[in-house]
Amino acid sequence: MERLRRLDRYQKGVLLVLAAMVLVFSVLYPVALSRRGYAYQGALLLPRQENGGTVYAGSIRGQQAAFAVQEDGTVTFRYGSRSYGPYTARRDPSALPPGRETDGMTGVELRRDGELLFRGGVQRLGGILFLYNEDGSPADTGFSVSFTGVLTDEAGNEIDAMVPSAAVILDLMSGPALTHKGSWTGWFCGVLLCIATAVSILFADELFRWGLRFQIHNAELAEPSEWELASRYIGWTVLALAALAVFAVGLQ
Repeated sequence: MERLRRLDRYQKGVLLVLAAMVLVFSVLYPVALSRRGYAYQGALLLPRQENGGTVYAGSIRGQQAAFAVQEDGTVTFRYGSRSYGPYTARRDPSALPPGRETDGMTGVELRRDGELLFRGGVQRLGGILFLYNEDGSPADTGFSVSFTGVLTDEAGNEIDAMVPSAAVILDLMSGPALTHKGSWTGWFCGVLLCIATAVSILFADELFRWGLRFQIHNAELAEPSEWELASRYIGWTVLALAALAVFAVGLQ
């Protein structure tokens, strides 16, 4: 307690901030890790049962988004005021690429409001869905971003970035693997940084003189310069901000 009383207001303030961060993120991490949902466009869409089907809903870039998967496998997607679908699929062994009948691949035909979007084989490996066109070529390669920031397909045509890919729709139809935000690694590293910062504040002089023992004699008599004192405060501030960043990144 005597060591704490000798600290100035800034040092005590940093210690309080560190303690508050550990406390707050120790509550946030279990909550984040317990919420499992479908990862889409950098967001986590949480599932709920509705009208016999499943709805995966959440917020993407500040707008409400939801995939509705009905009992018969029909999928619709809403993003803000926009609606996509309905998407329907049926198994069709004749859609399998030549020579892939024994690879555990399923022939599928996917349509959006009656329009054919994909016809070929679908195979799940390691939890990831792979699509192959009827001729055996890889399908659903996605889009790229031009130097102007406009989203385009492989042919250079501008596209709506929120249009779900065939892989996403088929994944939802087959029962997607759910995930969660956050990792205990981020919490653990953040707590370690907080502890290291607290130790460097509480034992600043001891650590200073311990480091000098390898450079000079009678290090216990050395006194920190103004620059040494200033660098301590800068270091404590940087370490506290780094701990906050680690905690935040670990929740992504």
